[in-house]
Amino acid sequence: MSLACFLGQDLVVALGRLTAERVLGPWRGARPRDRRRRMKFAPVLYGEDHAHEHAELCLLLEGRCRFSCEHAGSVLEAGDLVVCPARLPHAEAYVRPAGGYRLAWWSLHESEPRLHVTRYARRGGFRMEHLMDLALLPADARGRIAALREMAAGPRPPSAEALREALLTLTLALYRRVLDGGEAQLDSRAHLVRRAADYVRTQAGRALTLAEVARAARVSPNYLTGLFRAETGTSLGRFILAERVALAQRRLRLPGATVKAVALDLGFADPFTFSRAFKRVTGRSPTAWQSARPT
Repeated sequence: MSLACFLGQDLVVALGRLTAERVLGPWRGARPRDRRRRMKFAPVLYGEDHAHEHAELCLLLEGRCRFSCEHAGSVLEAGDLVVCPARLPHAEAYVRPAGGYRLAWWSLHESEPRLHVTRYARRGGFRMEHLMDLALLPADARGRIAALREMAAGPRPPSAEALREALLTLTLALYRRVLDGGEAQLDSRAHLVRRAADYVRTQAGRALTLAEVARAARVSPNYLTGLFRAETGTSLGRFILAERVALAQRRLRLPGATVKAVALDLGFADPFTFSRAFKRVTGRSPTAWQSARPT
């Protein structure tokens, strides 16, 4: 589906149906576990400790999904909107592997607010459909982002009317931008992938996890891994490994370098683990590669 169709049809319709019963968050009586069926949360690509220094809003557009809020699992239904204040642990996953769902996330970061739309399907797993930069919107729309941050930080659940008005204002501003020919400018997927890749390159001298790279890119690990593969044709895990091995090759060229010293210096558990990773990327062991390199 094109971005214009998504904004002008799917998202506007979903927000127009938002009611107080659908607004969930960390407040007593409005927590997902208070209003929805409880279910043990089963992490898929990231755990229940996942949190940000900024607030997020999560709208389930299609299907059902598990949602963990403050380490308590429940099942969301289509139309539910979860408000996640800054530093609130949260995560989402499928109810059953065959059961697909679609989410819209408003990431209310101070300098880089975004709206990203993701889908889980049995084929393809997690996939990011759209990623929009909200910082490019007019001042009036950006004012609604500040209002949403205040609502998320408030002591009581925000009214459905206030949330609906703010989110519809943002959606219509995005829609106007797309109609004016700005779809490519709003799409920040390539920028996000570049940020993740740059972080990996600068940190290749130590062990890296997908979750750490995702935090640096300010998105969830499952979104980043799916997007990275879609944009680059390779998995994020493979890219991390390739960058670490490339750094190892540079280190092994230095006079007096040994496989053991390079392995430990780069944070591998032991030379055997390092050799296995090195061979996976280059097709040769580090000792064989070092012996065969030009002098």
